[in-house]
Amino acid sequence: MSRGRFTWEAFLEEALKCGMSAVEFWAATPRETYATMEAAAWRMEREQRRDVWLAWHVAALSRAKRLPALQRLMGGGKAKALTGEEAEQRRGEHEELRQRMGTRINADKRG
Repeated sequence: MSRGRFTWEAFLEEALKCGMSAVEFWAATPRETYATMEAAAWRMEREQRRDVWLAWHVAALSRAKRLPALQRLMGGGKAKALTGEEAEQRRGEHEELRQRMGTRINADKRG
């Protein structure tokens, strides 16, 4: 959308380019449409960065005399265990979210 005069047609065109359907566009508020467009721009930037990262690694690995182990490339480490304080903080955050959402979860059924 150019920086010129605002038109609904141009706004619709930009929304369609970002993946919204015309039905979604007309059902959404302008703020929701703008948020959808911002999210699409973020996704495209992330995808571009991923593609550059992938191309660089393909080129680097194609020049390697010997490929590193797949496990090393994948970074197959385990998740870091939380300390008692960190675990308690996460439980508190979970409880706060649960209360905000008004959901009831049986705390005794942890799996």
